[in-house]
Amino acid sequence: MTLRSRQDLVTRILAYNVQVNGERIDSAGSSFHHLCDCLDRAGVRFGDIVVLSGLQGRDLVVAAMAVWQLNAVPMPVPEPRPGEQATQINLTCRVTGDLSVLPAAPNHRTDPLDSTAVIHMSSGSTDRPKAARRGLKSVLMDAEGYRAGLGLAPGDCVAVPVPLVHSFGWGVAVGALLSGCDIDVTPFVRAGTLAHKADSGAVSVLALTPPVARLLVGTRRQGESVPRAAMAGAGPVTDELDEAFQKRFGVPLLRGYGSTETGGTLFGDRGMGMPVPGVDIVAPLPGERGELVLRLAAPIEGYLGDDQKPLRNWHTGDVVRHGTDGCVHFEARLRGPLRLNGRFIRTDITEQVLRSVPGVTDVFLLVLPRSDSPETEDFYSVVEGTASEEDLLAALAATPAQTPVPRVVVCDRLPRTTVGKRDRGALIEMLRKVSRCE
Repeated sequence: MTLRSRQDLVTRILAYNVQVNGERIDSAGSSFHHLCDCLDRAGVRFGDIVVLSGLQGRDLVVAAMAVWQLNAVPMPVPEPRPGEQATQINLTCRVTGDLSVLPAAPNHRTDPLDSTAVIHMSSGSTDRPKAARRGLKSVLMDAEGYRAGLGLAPGDCVAVPVPLVHSFGWGVAVGALLSGCDIDVTPFVRAGTLAHKADSGAVSVLALTPPVARLLVGTRRQGESVPRAAMAGAGPVTDELDEAFQKRFGVPLLRGYGSTETGGTLFGDRGMGMPVPGVDIVAPLPGERGELVLRLAAPIEGYLGDDQKPLRNWHTGDVVRHGTDGCVHFEARLRGPLRLNGRFIRTDITEQVLRSVPGVTDVFLLVLPRSDSPETEDFYSVVEGTASEEDLLAALAATPAQTPVPRVVVCDRLPRTTVGKRDRGALIEMLRKVSRCE
């Protein structure tokens, strides 16, 4: 079947008679048809954005299918934080956590999105979160990458216990459905429950994050079945974790890499993996080190509200080592220049110096306006590890005179999101508390 519209995605998935948490998407009593009717009555039309707010697991999958059925564009987002200000997106039609459909604000009508299949919020781990548009071709390429990398086939049941509002969980779940697989998207609560599904054969493929994989390693075996495949995405996998997982579950941890803007791009059994079908490495060349630049067969649509033309090449911002065997290994993350009180500042030397101090395991630099005088900004460095503040400041004192010195805050562990990325919002909240206590 040639897929030309968002409705075609639903048609293909329903034709496979796949199950989500043991039940067909359009089974009798399912919320699918009810949501389709409610969205239609709410005035949702071709190309409209429908925000899926605070939905999880099966509810999110079914709601997204209903939005596609109306040829509209789903935008999964987490439950808003208390006090979070309304944005232009909140004026669109919304499906809430209890599956209520809230119509768009009166007279709110934006230009319809033609080729966009889904909108995901980036994690904001290195910059402010952005609403990334993923095209229909990009979703299909993502699905093909997971199908080929995991060997997905009808009859598989793929467990995706990670949040589906993030592009990683979403990509695996939709890729499995488009491959004719059943999926189990029960949110992760207890490691023993998920491990039992693998040990009993209830699920044949596992899609995890490294933190979830580590929790599973500590469980007791509850059956004789062995998963056919398991992968860990949205974070690095150490050799120690891979060995422990293979000893516990009998299969190695495959690695996956991608971004919110592109979906999954690399897949393999070492490092970050190798390019999936439709992805080529532009730079660095094999045997060299540098920023990873990819060329994708599916155009990159950019961000909501941007007027940029679709891109074919994607600068990932990750410094990698490209092996002569084609495997890619992560080395560092590039960050653009920060702006402090109206002037751009170099932060590469500052971060390099802090990371060289014994006991430092991670560093996050950011600029924040002062609460009592927002016109003035402060430069912060949040350092993870056991290094003392005195040692860190001593190291910074030895940097060149033009290098800005941040206010240093040390913590045992940087706050991270449920998929293992640094949580910028939680970091800002932590620094606000530190400032109030000073």
